[in-house]
Amino acid sequence: MNLKNNLIEITLTRLKKYLHLTKAFANEIFRKRFAIYELAKRDFQAQYIGSYLGIFWTYIQPFLFIMLIWTVLTYGFKMQSVESKSQTLWLIFGMVPWLFFAEVFSSTSSVIQQFSFLIKKVDFSLGILPIVKILSALLSHFVFVFIAVIIGIFTGVFPTLMAFQILYYSLAASLLLLGIGWFTSSASLFIKDINNVVALLIQFGFWLTPIFWNIEMVPVKYQWIVKLNPVYYIVTGYRDSLLFNIPFWYKPGEFIYFWLFVLIVLIAGAIVFRRLRPHFAEVI
Repeated sequence: MNLKNNLIEITLTRLKKYLHLTKAFANEIFRKRFAIYELAKRDFQAQYIGSYLGIFWTYIQPFLFIMLIWTVLTYGFKMQSVESKSQTLWLIFGMVPWLFFAEVFSSTSSVIQQFSFLIKKVDFSLGILPIVKILSALLSHFVFVFIAVIIGIFTGVFPTLMAFQILYYSLAASLLLLGIGWFTSSASLFIKDINNVVALLIQFGFWLTPIFWNIEMVPVKYQWIVKLNPVYYIVTGYRDSLLFNIPFWYKPGEFIYFWLFVLIVLIAGAIVFRRLRPHFAEVI
């Protein structure tokens, strides 16, 4: 009984500690909100310095990639419509969240090196830096969502109130990326291979996530394996919101699994980041 009580007490103590740290971090974000905004804006602008087309590259490259994939699938593999919906829209609405996820996943792994001049500023929490990358990517992401919706309207698919769920799924993706970003950004300073691993995960993740292929192609008894991928929840969520008008609460099992996964990633990422933080200056 004493052992059980001790375990409960330790668990409650750690929980209180995590809640306190979460509250402190939230307060830090609020206090530094203007600095975060400026860093995100500068990061967004810096991507297009010296480019003639500037910001348009944000949309030209992924648009051409989507069109290439669509052409190959439609005319090469003769892929038909998905659940009586346009295969082109189904593909676009799946690609939009994946492009956002892949961009942030890749950029956050080196965010501390990019903003290394902030390491010695004791009044700035470096844990905020992944948020800078997320906000920078969101600026172009929502424009891309708007373009996708316009394409849908021209093809006869009009948005409903369910389209506002995009805000929920964007938040879900951002929190997942925040936890991942804490881990990769700190670990990559000490293990240089992390950046290469991230690149491989992005490549494999694209083909393993049902973005251009339908999960119905997988036998029912194995579909749960595909659903273990947290990006599956986000990709299907965008399609549910913009194409099928399915509320997120209609899938409680997937909802619970995803948020438990995100909670674990946030806690693990925060622990790794906090423990490595004192040694950042030694390796940069």
